[in-house]
Amino acid sequence: MKFGWETILIFVAAAALTAVVAWVMHLKTRGVLRVLINSIAGGALIAGLSAFNVLALPFNVFNAALVGMLGLPGAGVVVAVAMLL
Repeated sequence: MKFGWETILIFVAAAALTAVVAWVMHLKTRGVLRVLINSIAGGALIAGLSAFNVLALPFNVFNAALVGMLGLPGAGVVVAVAMLL
């Protein structure tokens, strides 16, 4: 059975999502609140970039959480994936 790059990308994304969920579960309440606020800010960043036609980024909860948890590197990941797809 051959694996394409899409399958490998799905496996990597699933492993990353599992690691993020495990990390969030180990945070205290204050840390979870910080992640929530950062996710809202990440969603605002994605919406702002899309609203001003800087980049056409998909606006969803996963992208907002990714940008919120990872910061600017997360925004870079979202932009790179949007450009690849």
